[in-house]
Amino acid sequence: MRVKSAAGRAAQFDFLGPQFDDLVADVQACRVCPRMCNSRRVLSRSAGPLNAVIMFIGEAPGRLGADESGIPFHGDKAGHNFEALLRHVGLSRYDVFVTNAVLCNPRDTAGNNAPPSRQELLACARFLKRQIDLVSPKIVVTLGTNALLAASTVEPHNLILRDHVRSAHAWYGRTLIPAYHPGQRAVIHRSMSNQLSDFQYIAECAKRRGGSRRVSSGSTSTDTYAIVRHILELKPTLSYFALHKLFYLCEVQSLKALGRRLTNAYIVRQKDGPYCTDLHLAKLKRAIPDLQVSKGGAAIALSRGDTGLFDAIGPAVHASSSRLALSSDAGSVVKAVIEKYGKSADSRLKTVVYLTSPMKSLLALEKDRGVNTYNTPINFDLVRSRQRLPESAP
Repeated sequence: MRVKSAAGRAAQFDFLGPQFDDLVADVQACRVCPRMCNSRRVLSRSAGPLNAVIMFIGEAPGRLGADESGIPFHGDKAGHNFEALLRHVGLSRYDVFVTNAVLCNPRDTAGNNAPPSRQELLACARFLKRQIDLVSPKIVVTLGTNALLAASTVEPHNLILRDHVRSAHAWYGRTLIPAYHPGQRAVIHRSMSNQLSDFQYIAECAKRRGGSRRVSSGSTSTDTYAIVRHILELKPTLSYFALHKLFYLCEVQSLKALGRRLTNAYIVRQKDGPYCTDLHLAKLKRAIPDLQVSKGGAAIALSRGDTGLFDAIGPAVHASSSRLALSSDAGSVVKAVIEKYGKSADSRLKTVVYLTSPMKSLLALEKDRGVNTYNTPINFDLVRSRQRLPESAP
């Protein structure tokens, strides 16, 4: 796929950013739907780039997923399935825009997830239309019946999910592809193997439409959990906080030393620094069955198991499990980072990551423009080989 230049992406970000920020502010102020007044409004730059070729539209944020994380399709089973499907077909969250038909979590009287009502879909339709108009994707993928129905509020169509799944249709000046929701209930009607074929079709359509792909994407990428494995081999006990920061520093160091990222992992800026979506605890436990997790108050500690932590990797992780062995170059990058920062306290690691170019650029954006960069995807294009990582504390 054609790769857009960093300057081109930056220019698009600057051009559309203020309009998107206005939209986010309007969403945050909305109180139209009574049962969702206390839910998080899930729309931020974590949705993806504002010049994405593909826009995915789900139903609504999940109670255990986006309503907690603030990142659409992340944190619950549906989010994990969605992220795995993207990875299987070579798509990166850095290159797609992900949102929902309803931007708040609807719940029933027992506090469980509930489908949005027709009135709630209509109430959020104006926000959905503004997102589509701003991002102007070439391809819109609806995930589930309610998302397909929501699309009809933007421009009418006669599509039915069961009849038109995995097919392309002209709609609103772009291509509309209906697909099933990746949640557990939908698997009854559409198996994960069929959904994988659906996503492969989506990826092929994007390729034909000239979709962008970052240089780091594709089959040459190292498996995320191979990096985690090597980090834990070199540092058998560490905090969950430190794992995210060390993983991020491995990516920065790889760009400096090798000129490419190690993985396609989606990393966003949160309050305490970089957060990697692939390092969600539920994903780590599935990928590394013998991972030991202990909690002390708000702190989470990780350690190697006593029975050969890395003798077996969870079979359901993803198709790239054959790449679990690190290349010598990747292994050297991880080793260099652990040797330099492995003994640093969490507070020091937080300082170190904020002194790297991508994080400094986000802080400057907040200071100079007053932009809220919470959950903003980290732009690794800002890393330059001539720059050095900050020195660790003695």
